[in-house]
Amino acid sequence: MSVPSESPRGGGGLGLLLVLGAGIVFAISAPIGLLTVPLAGLVLVTRFRRPRAVVTASLFTGISLWWLAQIGDPPDQIVRVAAVMGSAAFVATFLSTSWSLTHRSLAAIGVAAAGTGALLTAARTSWPEIHWWVESRVEFGVQLVLARLLGNEARAGDEALVAQLETWFDSVIPLMADFFPATVAVQMLAGFALATALYRRFVPAAEVAWGKFRDFRFSEHLGWIAVVALAMVLLAKAATLKLLAANVLVVAGLLYTLRGAAVAWFGLTLTGGPGLLTTGLIAFSVVFMLPVLLIGAIFIGVVDAGLDLRRRWPTPQERT
Repeated sequence: MSVPSESPRGGGGLGLLLVLGAGIVFAISAPIGLLTVPLAGLVLVTRFRRPRAVVTASLFTGISLWWLAQIGDPPDQIVRVAAVMGSAAFVATFLSTSWSLTHRSLAAIGVAAAGTGALLTAARTSWPEIHWWVESRVEFGVQLVLARLLGNEARAGDEALVAQLETWFDSVIPLMADFFPATVAVQMLAGFALATALYRRFVPAAEVAWGKFRDFRFSEHLGWIAVVALAMVLLAKAATLKLLAANVLVVAGLLYTLRGAAVAWFGLTLTGGPGLLTTGLIAFSVVFMLPVLLIGAIFIGVVDAGLDLRRRWPTPQERT
């Protein structure tokens, strides 16, 4: 695949607005560099023909360098290292392969995980140390939020609520530390997707592979990674291996959830798209039946990985 040149075609205004809105939401909930570093890499490998592309490259490169230069705790530095390694791998696959966005992202995350793990080993930094840093930082943030929400002088009626919240957070905070790698991996997946979407808007290029959500799929061979991870969770004796495998399962579960949702959306499009009643039922299910909905989506995703249900369903043209 050759280095893409800038195309004179531009994207729609509404689409750009939606993508920018998603980028703002991402910046609020995740480190901004996980979006700007891969985006800057994609723009920089493009042969520029218009001043707008040069300005775009300079903007995102500047934001990325500012973010990378920030001083932070070890977990912050790990995220920055992962962002650089993962973005370099993502751009390399963008230039040299015709893989889908999902496979490019997963390959980049694999490179980032392997490289970060090697650096931690070389620096003699253990996982318990990183776990302590994450847990301590999250606990400190929770205490600040509780203090601001309830005030320093809680009313008598709030004391029970404060105790309940503290008990709940005491059980959740260790889990957040346990699944810190999976959280970063999911954020990187979202960052790569948004970076590609913004790249298509700012520097449209025909070489960018971008499909519809209803067609979302990935190689069924990736399922063996989930099988191995599940076996490690059940059989491994080392706690660190179990936790590593559990993080892999979380990412795999997300992928199968998205695949199951894509199959469901594909089925709805065959009926002409979701109507008002169907949209209301979906919203009700998401709010009140989220665990059941997630389990169902994962099940459909696993079945689709083996049977490819969407190729078995006849399209409206085939029915007539």
